[in-house]
Amino acid sequence: MLRIKLPSLRYSNVFRFLVVLDMIVLTVLWIIGSSIDEKSELDQIIKFHFTESIFDIVFLSSFKALILFILISEIESACYKIAVRTASLTKRSQSVDVNLSTNTDDTENLIEIQDFSSTNTSAKNYLQIFSLSISVASLAFILTKFGFVTNLFIRANKEDSKLPMSYYFYAILITEFVFCFLEVLFSVLNWRFMRTFGKFVCSKALANETEDVDGKKKVNIKRLISLSYPERFHIFIAFIMLIISSFTNIVSPYFFGSVVDSAVNYTDLTEMNKYIFYLLGIYLLGSLASGIRSWLFEVAGQRVVARLRRQVFNAIIKSDITFFDTSRTGELTSRISSDTQVLQSAVTSNLSMFARYFLQIIGSIIFMFSLEPSLSGLLIGVIPIVSLLTVQYGRYLKKLKKKFQDELAASSVVAEETISSMRTVRSFAAESKMSKEYEINIGKSFDVGKKLAVAQGGFMGFVGMISGGALALVLWYGGKLVHDKKISTGILASFLMYTLQVAMAFAFLSSVYGDFMQALGASQRIFELLDRSPLIKLNSGHVPADEDSFDGSVEFEKVNFSYPTRPQTNVLTDVSLKIEKGKTIALVGPSGGGKSTIFALIERFYDPLSGSITLGSKNLDLKSINTNWLHSKIALVSQEPVLFGGSVKENISFGLNEEIDLEQVIEASKLANAHEFIINFEKGYDTVVGERGIRLSGGQKQRIAIARALLVNPKLLLLDEATSALDSESENLVQEAIERAMKDRTVCVIAHRLSTVRNADRVIVLENGQIVEQGTHDELCSIDGIYKRLVLRQLMSKETNPIDS
Repeated sequence: MLRIKLPSLRYSNVFRFLVVLDMIVLTVLWIIGSSIDEKSELDQIIKFHFTESIFDIVFLSSFKALILFILISEIESACYKIAVRTASLTKRSQSVDVNLSTNTDDTENLIEIQDFSSTNTSAKNYLQIFSLSISVASLAFILTKFGFVTNLFIRANKEDSKLPMSYYFYAILITEFVFCFLEVLFSVLNWRFMRTFGKFVCSKALANETEDVDGKKKVNIKRLISLSYPERFHIFIAFIMLIISSFTNIVSPYFFGSVVDSAVNYTDLTEMNKYIFYLLGIYLLGSLASGIRSWLFEVAGQRVVARLRRQVFNAIIKSDITFFDTSRTGELTSRISSDTQVLQSAVTSNLSMFARYFLQIIGSIIFMFSLEPSLSGLLIGVIPIVSLLTVQYGRYLKKLKKKFQDELAASSVVAEETISSMRTVRSFAAESKMSKEYEINIGKSFDVGKKLAVAQGGFMGFVGMISGGALALVLWYGGKLVHDKKISTGILASFLMYTLQVAMAFAFLSSVYGDFMQALGASQRIFELLDRSPLIKLNSGHVPADEDSFDGSVEFEKVNFSYPTRPQTNVLTDVSLKIEKGKTIALVGPSGGGKSTIFALIERFYDPLSGSITLGSKNLDLKSINTNWLHSKIALVSQEPVLFGGSVKENISFGLNEEIDLEQVIEASKLANAHEFIINFEKGYDTVVGERGIRLSGGQKQRIAIARALLVNPKLLLLDEATSALDSESENLVQEAIERAMKDRTVCVIAHRLSTVRNADRVIVLENGQIVEQGTHDELCSIDGIYKRLVLRQLMSKETNPIDS
């Protein structure tokens, strides 16, 4: 994949820095000011007054920063995609080679030619309008508050009365006004700067100034979380609900303490009842927000894992055949099912829990310092110890989880192979053997699982011990302060609840971090698949404009080939042959001579090491042809055909993407001698054939495979003729179907029957990867060579053995 390198100092980064700076400066100034002012942070929140508190400004700044940061990133991403697409369209539409153009003005003109403000940019425009609206609304709110507070300041100075707020807070109000004004200015200039950014990206793309990012990508938490990016809208709403529910959890202990103080200090229950109603409202709001948060994160998680499974499955099926030569089916299915499931919680629910407990810790500590700083200091001392331990624990867990998933995949391989080959296992009475092998592999994963359990148990026990010790210490010192009448009973009760919250949040946070590390270990195997670039890319290459450019003819010229799994062994050596239009070519020779390899190269399952393969009268290079188009013109019938677990009709029409009439399926079935046995099934063409066609006989599977090939109506038919493994009746029916399939089309057949070879226009004899003889049947019989010996051997055995036996 190619990516355009963007400058670090650009408009979007400056804008993002501005909104983050706004949030940080306001929050820090507010916390510092609360220690100077007579009103603490808690008083400004609990006893909020529009003209006396600036908590609303701080909250607005934080919320606005979050929204604008996301919007700026989304706008830049949309502009980037539009610019790259514009460059691609420009390249296609221009008759000149834009890559050779070094004139910047020419590039700018090419960009201007495209409709840069097409309907594709509507989403970007809506985002820009939304960001401007947020900025203007924030400025309007600040101006309104600034106007009211300024009016009260003037009146207080005239009447020599109390000021509505301190000059320090008034200065903070002015600071936020400046920030809001700058953000509005940036939002207004957004269209201009983004258009310039788009032109920059477009010009870089036209000039091919890109960098390759196909190298091995690093697997880290950032990349893991990026899997949830398409669900950002759901997650954003969920995060808003999370902030609300976390806020209710943070403030509830304060009101709990107020209830205790009211019960102790007041004879009348009015004050206590007021705080009870406050608590009830807080709990109801928190429960509602928590329910919505949980629902949205769960939906997002299900979408992530469904999309991830689709991506992994697509990555697998789009891989080159070499990949399947070296991979085991059970391992791949384990990645799709088991590994993806591990990631589901990590990228959504665990992300939610991490943010929730982090906010809970920060908010609780702020409230604790407001209640009693000396007590808070005792608890803060525990945090570095737990943090260091958590990091080390996470690293160890990541390694263990990767090893666990690897061992689990190995056991899945044994299970998949045993179940899919159950008839072979049963025929050799190998159930105990396979059971023992599976037990060994499960034992290995269990051993790793025991280490995981010990690590998790030990870590949680240690965190619990540290937390319990801190709680006991806080309880002792807090009791002493109550005894000395330095704090009230309600404050101690609130503080204990905050301590419990922090301790539980730390324990859960450590567990969530461990889950992240486990998911990181499992994700390495997933990302290996997603990052893998196939040697032969599907649906790549050009589609010939003229459908008749491929007439079924194929030419090999000095082709050399060895399988990637056996690079030292040459399978084909200097092979040159021509399959002419409308002719039947028979490939014969001893087993291992390279006959099936020629089929694999024509289908472009592999590319030759050297030499060339061309198609049609126009000598189209096989490597340059679109693979999907190629396979729509060629059909392969293997000696042992593979059927899928659907109906007979679905198997016959497998090679076609569009829906077809049953009449067409029946016509192909009749040509393949399959119609008669199909209609004798109880459900006819709707009969389910079972996994790999297990409910059908060998001859029936062969004929359905031939019908499948005929329905595609290929220009070139590749046939691997059936052997004497079939009974006489099935063999005759299959042979008759093959002869019909070969009629009036170009055919290349791996011949096992003497009758097939006699009817071929040309016979090519392969031995040890080389063409040793070629000609007609009569010509080759007149030569004392390999072919003649093969024919004589079969005649002597009265055709009970195949010609290449």
